[in-house]
Amino acid sequence: MDTQPDSMGAEQARSEGRAIPLTQLPSGAQARVVRVVHDADGHWRKLSALGIVPGTMLQLVQRFPTYALRTGLAMVAIDKQLAALIEVEPL
Repeated sequence: MDTQPDSMGAEQARSEGRAIPLTQLPSGAQARVVRVVHDADGHWRKLSALGIVPGTMLQLVQRFPTYALRTGLAMVAIDKQLAALIEVEPL
């Protein structure tokens, strides 16, 4: 997986300084998406289609067996590989 800095929200993530990968967020925590890393496989497109884009507010409901995220009225389940592409600012 290529994690080049070509990503949605890269400028904002650099200015924030508090961004962490979603995989480091504790269960039950709320956060704002600041960056979605563009990988060579185009997984960022799937995340975008699910509504996971910079500025999205989310809550990490669970971490195992999959990462379950609540965004607005939607509940989204993603694997660890996709979760690692999402950088968030904890609230």
